[in-house]
Amino acid sequence: MGKEVEPDGSCEAYVFHSADLATWTRAHDVNDTSGSSQVLAVAADATGFVSVGSHNAQPELWTTANGTTWITIVLPLRAGATGVLQQIAANGGRVAAAGVQTRAGAVSPLAATSADGGATSAAASFGVPGTDLAVTALTGDADGFTAVQSGTPGQQTVEAWTSTAGTSWTPGPVSGLPAGGSDQLTGLASTGAGVTAIASAATW
Repeated sequence: MGKEVEPDGSCEAYVFHSADLATWTRAHDVNDTSGSSQVLAVAADATGFVSVGSHNAQPELWTTANGTTWITIVLPLRAGATGVLQQIAANGGRVAAAGVQTRAGAVSPLAATSADGGATSAAASFGVPGTDLAVTALTGDADGFTAVQSGTPGQQTVEAWTSTAGTSWTPGPVSGLPAGGSDQLTGLASTGAGVTAIASAATW
């Protein structure tokens, strides 16, 4: 998955599928017929795959049962808003996705949830409206989902968020990172009842 930037600045989504990890085929029909698209993350569940990104600055999800034929699902935003979904995780048949949206110059967290593997989705409450916190990692775990956020450089207070179903999220602090610098948790993975994170930290 990924994107190719065209000379006019638009993006064309890149998605490849392999049944044996040796040969790969590009899935052309993940792309909308016109405009600018990008695919930024993908997750596997019991029914196939779900990927997220944006098309023409609007958040979108794509679902597939076989990795080659994709169905597009648009996540509606309020009038005048733009957005993108950057992270996705699956837990059983439920999917949670996260990203950012911009409206009237204000950047806010954006989240979506689906109870049917991404076939239908709805926006979910996440984070603090009007802040520029970005979700940097998301995973499914034994209790549902865990996500982490951080803000702009120099103000990157990392927070962990947990949710049972992806419809509402509860924040919590992350300890052990150095103070006074720029910190991010950039990867999450669950094992049993625990969640492991990979972090980057830069002091000023």
